[in-house]
Amino acid sequence: MAGIEKFHGTFFHSVDEKGRVAIPHKFRTVLGGANENRVIVARSSNIQFLCLDIYPFAEWDAITDRIARMEITGENAALVREGLRAHFVHHAHELELDKQGRILVPEEHRAFAKIDKEVVYTGDIRKFRLWSKAVWERYQQDMDNIVDKLPPIPEAL
Repeated sequence: MAGIEKFHGTFFHSVDEKGRVAIPHKFRTVLGGANENRVIVARSSNIQFLCLDIYPFAEWDAITDRIARMEITGENAALVREGLRAHFVHHAHELELDKQGRILVPEEHRAFAKIDKEVVYTGDIRKFRLWSKAVWERYQQDMDNIVDKLPPIPEAL
């Protein structure tokens, strides 16, 4: 990932009456660098704090390729494989940014993530997340409570 711009930061926005929300300028800049005017919105794998993961199209393509190639073994392999597709792929939608840099978040996704008016975007390196402000505040409080348990980041990776 050297040389590739990454998503980072926290940004507060509002959803309009049609369900549209502007993608933060900083994130649009990263998407623009990848020549992207479309994104994939999917349910997050974070089941404790429901939010939406938003991927540049090329990153989503790489993820679905990895899911398709995953070697899953064991008694429940077929169920696990189907569960991955059902959770991540079946509910994913391709969205195009309008001229104002907004996306229309499908009702299904707003309901899943409990999104109403106030939202928070957070950068997550290769993707970014869209949260209900209330859910994000609970998540942030939990993360603040574990900060002393985090390992140090190695100086050289």
